[in-house]
Amino acid sequence: MSNGFSYGGYHSNDYSIIVNKKNVPLTPPIENRLQEISGFDGAWDYGISYSPREIDIECTILADSKEDLKNKIRRLAGILNPRLGSRPLIFDEEPDKQYFARLSNQIPLEQLGAYGTFTLQFVCPDPFTYAVNNRTGTFSTDLVTTHYGTHIARPKLTVTHGGGSATITRSHTDGSTETITFKADSPSGVYVIDCKEFTITKDGEGAYNYVTGDFITLKEGQNTLTNSANITQTQIEFYDTWL
Repeated sequence: MSNGFSYGGYHSNDYSIIVNKKNVPLTPPIENRLQEISGFDGAWDYGISYSPREIDIECTILADSKEDLKNKIRRLAGILNPRLGSRPLIFDEEPDKQYFARLSNQIPLEQLGAYGTFTLQFVCPDPFTYAVNNRTGTFSTDLVTTHYGTHIARPKLTVTHGGGSATITRSHTDGSTETITFKADSPSGVYVIDCKEFTITKDGEGAYNYVTGDFITLKEGQNTLTNSANITQTQIEFYDTWL
């Protein structure tokens, strides 16, 4: 089994890179939100938040000459350009999972003859682990879908709405529900509700005045989505998601 990785669609093998070792934390870092109050034991617990995940990959790059080495490093630097933003990072040992990462350091090349060793430091502002392939479905009345990840998934919904009051409800086998509500004065059109980015648009324009309720999530296991009257069709798109 190869021990390489791909980033932004380019594989480490394309640059004669050998992965010596890597540090991929199993979960994102946890930030405890605690407030200590003078005179009271312990602290008030306001829960936690997940911080950006950091991934380190120590590599050796092989080359035919010092000139070839420098050329390969410069091409690699272009692929890793952090100004291009976060892109998929996929390790060969888990080809069905990806991290959305960007380079966070210079490439500190330690050169010895015609090869060089360096450590790539990636940061994942979105700290979760995602399936490589997204899942989609389309329904007019209801849809039962299974989320195979162990963390919540945040879907994007494309809703063909006839105008007026309407709802989309997500229910789970544990009895929990979440609801998106269209107001009585909401006009007809195609609404895109991105529950990951927390955005609502209609025909490309902001539509926050017409929609209230929850940015729904999909829990691990079986989830049911139901359209009310006045909704012709809803398309759902999401990635299975892990910590």
